[in-house]
Amino acid sequence: MIRHGCRKCYYLGTDIQHHFLRDFATPRNPRSQYTFSNYLYEKGRLFSFGLLGRPSRTEWSDYVQWVSKQIDDKAHYNEEVKSVKPIVVNDDIEGLEVHTVNNVSKERNVFHTTNLILNSGRKPYIPSQFKDKVSDKVFHASKFRSSVQRINKEDNPTFTVIGSGQNSVEIILYLANKFPNSKINSIVRHTGFRLYELGHFTNEVFFPEFTNYFYSLNQNERDKLFEQIKHTNYSAVDDDVSEALYWKMYEDKIRGTEQIELHRCKEIVDVANTQKDYLLNIKDIYNKEEDSINTDYIILCTGFFEEEFPEVLLPMKKYFNYNKNNSLKVSENYKVDTKSNVKANIYLNGLTEKTHGIGDAASFTMMATKAQRILDSMNNITSMKDGVLS
Repeated sequence: MIRHGCRKCYYLGTDIQHHFLRDFATPRNPRSQYTFSNYLYEKGRLFSFGLLGRPSRTEWSDYVQWVSKQIDDKAHYNEEVKSVKPIVVNDDIEGLEVHTVNNVSKERNVFHTTNLILNSGRKPYIPSQFKDKVSDKVFHASKFRSSVQRINKEDNPTFTVIGSGQNSVEIILYLANKFPNSKINSIVRHTGFRLYELGHFTNEVFFPEFTNYFYSLNQNERDKLFEQIKHTNYSAVDDDVSEALYWKMYEDKIRGTEQIELHRCKEIVDVANTQKDYLLNIKDIYNKEEDSINTDYIILCTGFFEEEFPEVLLPMKKYFNYNKNNSLKVSENYKVDTKSNVKANIYLNGLTEKTHGIGDAASFTMMATKAQRILDSMNNITSMKDGVLS
C-alpha cells in the first residue's frame, strides 16, 4: 500500500544525503532494473551525471517516481490503512484482515494476507503549544507544499519557521524566493544551523554491519549510543543549504533589506491569536530575556516521531509479545514476536529506529538490505512449514 508520493525538495539545487548506490535495489542486487544506475541509463543521463556525481533531490524524486510507475499494477495508491484485524479460526490467528479507505473515492476495502510488512512511517511532531492552533496558517512542514499553494503572494504575509533541520532551511530559502517582499522569522534553540556530521567514519553508522551491532545491544545502551550519532541525520543541515542561506542573509545586509531574521537560542513560551495574526512569545534559553513576534503564518519544522505502538495494529495488541519496558519485541529480521497461536507474520519496516539504529528507520540507506532480510525471513518460514530446511 502506498499512501503518499515522494516529497519534492523545497529549494532547487539541494542534493540527497546518502550515496546514490544506496538506492532501492543496488545493495541487494546491482543488476536489478530498479537501480539508480539503470534509471540514469534509461533516461540518457549516465555520462552527464558522471560530471556531477551526486543527484539532486529533484532527480532523486524523479527516480522514485520512475520506479513507482514500473510497479503500478502491484500498488494501490492513495489507499490508507485504517486497521489490521486478526482472522481467528479455532483460537488460532490464521491470517490478517487489512482494512483500508481510498482517499480519493472514499471506498472502503478489505485485503486478506498471511504476511504483512508495515511501513507506515512516522507521525509529524506538533509541540504542545501548537496542538490546538493547527490550521491553514499554522501547519507542519509535512503539509508545506499543499499549504503554501493557498497563500497569496500579493498579500506579502509574514512567516515564522520553527526548527533547526534541513527542512527548515529549505523552506526559508523557498519562501524568500517565492515571497520576496515578505518578512521571514527563523526560530532555533541552537546558536544557529549546525551541519550534519558527515565524516567518513561517523557515517558508517548507516552501514548494515553497524545496524547489526546496534541491535546486539540492550535498550539502555542503544539509547545512549543513539544520542552520540543522532546528528548524522537530525537537527542539522547540509553544507550547501547552509551556505546558500548565509549568502542570502549576508547580501541582504549589504542591500539594507534584511528579509530573514534568525532568532537563535530561543524557545517558544506561548502563542496567541490576535485579530489579524499570531503573537509568538519567545524567551532566550540562557539569559532568559523575553521577546515577541507577530506573524501571519507559522511553519513547524519540528520533525517526526516513531509511534510506541503502531495505531493500525491495535486490534492485534493482545497477540504480541513485549519487552520489560512494554515495547514490542522485534527480531533482527524485523519480525514482530507474536503469541504461539499466531500463524500470520508481521514485519516492521521503517519503525525500528530504537531497536535497529539510525540507518534503519527514516533513511534510504538500509532500504534494499531490509527488503532482502524480510524476504529471506518469509521464505525461511515458508520452507520450514513445507518441511524444507533452508
